[in-house]
Amino acid sequence: MPHRVLFHTKQDNLQCRSVYVTDFSGEATTRLVYHEEDPRFFVDLYVTRDRRFLTINSNSKTSSEVWLVDCSSPFKSPALVQTRLPGAIYHVEHKNGCLYILTTYGEPAEYKLMKAPVSGDIQQWKPIYQMPAESRLLDMEMLEDYCVMFLRQNNELHMDVTSLSGGLVTRSVKLPTWACALQPDLHPEDKTNTIRFYLESPVHHPVMFSYSVLDDRLSVEADYNREKSEACHVVRTKAKSKDGTLVPVTIFYKGERGLGERPLLVHVYGAYGMDLNMSFKPEKRMLVDDGWVLVYCHVRGGGELGCNWHKLGNLENKQNGLDDLEACIVHVHDQGFSLPSRTALEAASAGGVLAGALFNARPWLFQAMVLEAPFLDVLTTMMDPSLPLTIEEQEEWGSPQTNAQHYMTIQAYCPYQNITPQNHPSVLITAYENDQRVPLIGLLRYMKKLRTAALCHFQTSALPDWRMPNILMDVHPGGSHCESLSWEDSLKKVAAQLTFLHKELKI
Repeated sequence: MPHRVLFHTKQDNLQCRSVYVTDFSGEATTRLVYHEEDPRFFVDLYVTRDRRFLTINSNSKTSSEVWLVDCSSPFKSPALVQTRLPGAIYHVEHKNGCLYILTTYGEPAEYKLMKAPVSGDIQQWKPIYQMPAESRLLDMEMLEDYCVMFLRQNNELHMDVTSLSGGLVTRSVKLPTWACALQPDLHPEDKTNTIRFYLESPVHHPVMFSYSVLDDRLSVEADYNREKSEACHVVRTKAKSKDGTLVPVTIFYKGERGLGERPLLVHVYGAYGMDLNMSFKPEKRMLVDDGWVLVYCHVRGGGELGCNWHKLGNLENKQNGLDDLEACIVHVHDQGFSLPSRTALEAASAGGVLAGALFNARPWLFQAMVLEAPFLDVLTTMMDPSLPLTIEEQEEWGSPQTNAQHYMTIQAYCPYQNITPQNHPSVLITAYENDQRVPLIGLLRYMKKLRTAALCHFQTSALPDWRMPNILMDVHPGGSHCESLSWEDSLKKVAAQLTFLHKELKI
């Protein structure tokens, strides 16, 4: 008789640190299975694709630890795969009696695939795949006889196919050049050497593809209008940052006429080693169809060129991301796309740090800024360890309470701390009343300080033809940082943002 059990986590003060199991075979009983003591670590659960093991994953920003629960004996104590090591992240899959471990352990400190026995230490991990240099691992899928690695390489999507028996890369497959984001099929087959996945971009709706490893054939699984897809230009270029680093930039536009006067919308994130969101959004396609140019800046601090790209833009290196963003906008203008008076900047969440910093440091580069649930007061947040995420976030932003260098670095770029009277662009902030990660009170404090500075400049230093910038906030009573709005509220949010952009860029 199969076990009727449920493993689950419990969120406390925005953190999941405990795992419980509830037994439904008789009178329901619940007991604690695992508890994480270190506040830097978050706990989540995963089931291996073959459903042989449930994994308890405890992860910080820089290291991890995995425990295995045998699904055939769910009441046995979890077995530790490898104790956490500083700087080493790992994730576990299982197939045919072996563990397949994606890890940053070893040199170079980028993701690699290891094979190991179920019970054994790290000395028994044997490498079977190493990613190409300056590549980003997007996802991994285990097939019957092969492992497929989805990569971002040179700012384009690729697949590397590795034999599970021999461990050699049998082939590398370049995916269509218009594709910028990928999502594997949520319901894969177990016994197959064919993989299905969706490709998309901000202006191309998701299209399902399949790839047969045995036939080396990439096929479109659904209706796909190639002519419509190719009508939108996708340009990949690189901007030279202040220190000479080349920063990837992706540009979308239609047609060739009047590019120098087109409205332009710049996107940035640059934090946590995460890629800039390049998934499809109908409003982005609408903007391109209406003649806009969309620019995506893959700055340091993000993950587009691998783990090291993140390290080059976090902690004391956060200024690199700001320099990269400035370089990207200047580069795009120099290439003949738009001009500052027709340019706007968009960012969300932690992307607000770089956007807000550039808003203070180089306000003449753009006319307007749209922020959604932005992180704007890094210094105050990181100085208060009583806040729910401060300790966990120290590996990204620093520890200004105890580290003088971190304090000075954050103070130098923090958007809230560096507001001064000057000629600012206009700004619209979308906020959520129930947002615990970016509380409304902090955004209101930012708005008040910014309005005071703008008014001071207007009254004392402004030229006769200068106008006060519009400093606006759109507060949604529903939704939060990680929860989607209703369909109707989402439409209202996007409509408010687009109305603001059209007004500020005089369209």
